[in-house]
Amino acid sequence: MTDIKAIIDNNSEAIKNAVSEKLSHLTSGTEDYITAWKALQDEAAEVVVDILKPLLPNCEFYIPKGKSTYPDIKITAPNGDLYAIDVKCNEASKDPWFDMARLDTIYKERINKYVYEWELIIKYDSEDNGKFLKAYFLKFREVVGMRPDCKGIKYRPYDGKVRPKTWSDFDNEIVYWKTDDDFHKGIDISLIYRWKENIKSTLVPKLTDEQKKEFKALFD
Repeated sequence: MTDIKAIIDNNSEAIKNAVSEKLSHLTSGTEDYITAWKALQDEAAEVVVDILKPLLPNCEFYIPKGKSTYPDIKITAPNGDLYAIDVKCNEASKDPWFDMARLDTIYKERINKYVYEWELIIKYDSEDNGKFLKAYFLKFREVVGMRPDCKGIKYRPYDGKVRPKTWSDFDNEIVYWKTDDDFHKGIDISLIYRWKENIKSTLVPKLTDEQKKEFKALFD
């Protein structure tokens, strides 16, 4: 049986280099920043598929037309297993802050749905006509940052959307979640921490003494 994960991992450097070469030519010297920026993700996805299709001839590749559809590249194995590669663009002048998943649905919609996931990150210069700067191709968990106050995965507090690490982390090859088990533990830590903080700041102030007793009884 073809080891799809191993094939993609073993070609991560080739994918990164091919995307870098393609996007360097695409945006080099362009005066139309908007056109260049919109083209980055589409062009990058096509490059990835061109590399992987010959290596995975029995798999089906699908690139959705809608920009809000996850993932940018869905790979279906002959046995029906799903693999995902998502492409994200972010300007170099500020640290990445794009949506990666949601804490409350990450197990159901991502981890339990896809055998494995990768992220292709495109860094561009918004002050130089959207010029391509650098590409990173990593496992999904390797892109996720850490939330310092709980040592769990990084997320936006008000909606629980998972967030990436900083550009400095990318360039220094810092990985907070070195194994899948580490990543799952990081998810659970942040899930519990966020629930606790939300309950403490939002729910508790609205409860009567009697309601507080009712909630406390749930843990007895």
